[in-house]
This record gives sequence, C-alpha cells and structure tokens, in this order.
Amino acid sequence: MRKALLSCVVLLFMLVGCHLQESSNLHNDDWHPTKEQAIESGLKQEGTDESSLLSVENYEGETIVFFEIDGALSIANIVESSAGYSWIRSNPFYDVQVEGVAKDLPYMSAGFEFETNKGTKGAVLYGKVFDSSIRTMNLLGDGEDRELKVFNDSRLFYSLHEQPFAFLEVVAVKE
Repeated sequence: MRKALLSCVVLLFMLVGCHLQESSNLHNDDWHPTKEQAIESGLKQEGTDESSLLSVENYEGETIVFFEIDGALSIANIVESSAGYSWIRSNPFYDVQVEGVAKDLPYMSAGFEFETNKGTKGAVLYGKVFDSSIRTMNLLGDGEDRELKVFNDSRLFYSLHEQPFAFLEVVAVKE
C-alpha cells in the first residue's frame, strides 16, 4: 500500500512538473524592445538561429513566425504588450514522414490549426517535396491561386489559408 501511495505521489509531481514546463512556453517573461529582437531570442530558445527562419507573416493583426528545425515546421506568435515583444510557441513541430509505398510520392501535404495568445485562430497547409525537380507548389481553392515556395534545405512548403483544408488543392510545378 505504501509503495502504491508513494508511486502516486511521484507520478503527481511528474505531471505537475510537465504541466509547468508546457505552461512556460505559453507565458514568456522574456520581453524585448523590438519584434526582431524577440524573434532572435525565440529562435535561440528553440536551440537554433536565424538560419532556420522561413518567414514572418502578419495575420489578422498578429505576427506569426514560421521556422524549421531538422526538416520540421513550426510557428510562433510574437506578442506585443507594454513590456515590449515576446516569442510564444504553443504549437508542436510538424513533419512529413514517408515509409513504404509513400516513399515514391513526389510530395505530401497536411494541415493544422493554431490559436494565438490573443485568441486569433488560423489554419496552415504545409508539406514536403521529395521530387527534386519540383521547385514550387501552387495552392488552389483559397481565393486567388498562390505560388508556394519550396525551401531548398528542408524541402518544406506552407501557407496560411482561410478555406477548409478539404477544399484546397496543391499542384506541383516542375522545372
């Protein structure tokens, strides 16, 4: 009985510790005078530098940062307050893994939704290109057709979008 009780207490402390660690990503006390400094500091917190920065987008009045680490995509939100600017990443890293028959596909795409610290919701279509002759992707079905850049090193592509993922079409553009 004592061992079971001790095990429960240890498990409780582990769960609380994990929750506190996750919460620390959402509530950052690392404030900077400029967005650029917040981005630089945030990338450093992620264990990388500006070489992993893909783009900085203005979405619904908020700053969304797209970056990649080890071929996986993630986003962060730059929050503005009277204290300055701060980096908050509340989304995991997204990667496209291919195995078996899927290894022969020229590319794969997927999507995820996000919510910023202020409650703004958005959606991202992302993917990875495996065929080296594909240089760009076209996104259809979300207003005007858009050309999506395929990043050389990671072979990732992505876009913020408004329409449901099921209504979108991604078309490869080969050399």
